[in-house]
Amino acid sequence: MVSRPVLVLCVLLAWAPLPLASNRPWSWALLLAGVFVLAAWTLWRDPDRRRPWSGAQCLALAGFGGVLAWALVQAAPGLGASWAHWRDLAALTGRVPWGSVSLDPWATAEGAVRLAGYATAAWLGAVLVGPDPVVRRGLVRVLATTGAVLAAYALAVLVSGTQTIGWIEKWTYHDVATATFVNRNAYAVYAGIGVAAAALAAGEAETRWGRRLWGAVVALGMVAVVFTESRWGLASVLAGLAVLVLARPPGWGRPWRRLLAGAALVPWLPLLLLATGRGRWLERLDPAHLVGDLRWDLYRVTGAAILEAPWTGHGLGTFPVLYHRLRDDSLADHLVLQAHSVPLELAADLGIPAALALMAAFVALALGSWAGARASGDPLARLAVAAAVVVGLHGLLDFSLHMPAVAVTILVLLGAGSSPTSGAGRGAAPAHAATASPSAP
Repeated sequence: MVSRPVLVLCVLLAWAPLPLASNRPWSWALLLAGVFVLAAWTLWRDPDRRRPWSGAQCLALAGFGGVLAWALVQAAPGLGASWAHWRDLAALTGRVPWGSVSLDPWATAEGAVRLAGYATAAWLGAVLVGPDPVVRRGLVRVLATTGAVLAAYALAVLVSGTQTIGWIEKWTYHDVATATFVNRNAYAVYAGIGVAAAALAAGEAETRWGRRLWGAVVALGMVAVVFTESRWGLASVLAGLAVLVLARPPGWGRPWRRLLAGAALVPWLPLLLLATGRGRWLERLDPAHLVGDLRWDLYRVTGAAILEAPWTGHGLGTFPVLYHRLRDDSLADHLVLQAHSVPLELAADLGIPAALALMAAFVALALGSWAGARASGDPLARLAVAAAVVVGLHGLLDFSLHMPAVAVTILVLLGAGSSPTSGAGRGAAPAHAATASPSAP
């Protein structure tokens, strides 16, 4: 029987993308409050809960803990009092300034709360999901179902031409699929996770109708990804699906046939856009368009910010302030709140050492999930690896991880997938799993 905390976790994951991807102050506060309350409830119900921790999870715990501590140091008063902006503020006001390492200590404190929430989400995934194959497959289906509902909604809004998110009129990214996300690129990433989950659900289905149903969900989700018209989003999703095929035990046979079949379908995806009069997506692949992308100016400014404080950073969550201070004439007319590259923004905010520690924590959980997927074929571990590739690749050139819905989902998956007891095929699975697994994606 599935425990009530696991059911609450599933509800949180299904809820997370609904209120604008939980990317508004009230919605991310509500989501993280749910995460913290669920963690407290879990500890209260079973204070002596013990699970073996893998080396990957221990490394991730150290990384998250160290970076969280550093963020609090950045926000603390007095440690950056000698910095020029604090001296200028003191000269202007005649008062002793806060003097933190962070340019905006309140933004850094907020960032620390969010980081603590995301780390707690990973802990919940590791502690609550457990080795029960029924629970693990159920979580995959929850994410597949959530992805299907959002994909259907995104396409329905697109076809209707209403240009709304619920009752709110869109103010950007018109005439593309965004579902309940404002940003099409972030939605492409989340939809890709849903596609991977549906592909796994199809492989695990016991009946022909079940496989057909989940196969239809895969097709629906891919259509939604394509109609986001997100270039790097689509590329990241395709890379994640390729890794999903590879993340399987060696005894399951050669995956190359499935990879080649998938590669043969890829050229047909842009035809969906051409057939519906959306050839503009291909125009955005023009080299002149790519070279003139605003991102390159953002990366240049962010690089300069990193060089200003390579060891300490300017404070977690302070990029909007930092951007307004450093932008030049090429960016004067652009309002930007993110660096459009998670590694670069982390290095500017936290400093290079802390940024590397946080990224190492993410990679450690992904590698732990890869080990579990290769050892047992556990569907949740396979989904975690695929999702990590989608989110990680996309984060190189964009900021989907800034969306709490994406961050909480991926970290719950990585926490559960990297568990050393994540062995759906190690004696706990029902008899059909052994025969169904080789046919999985």
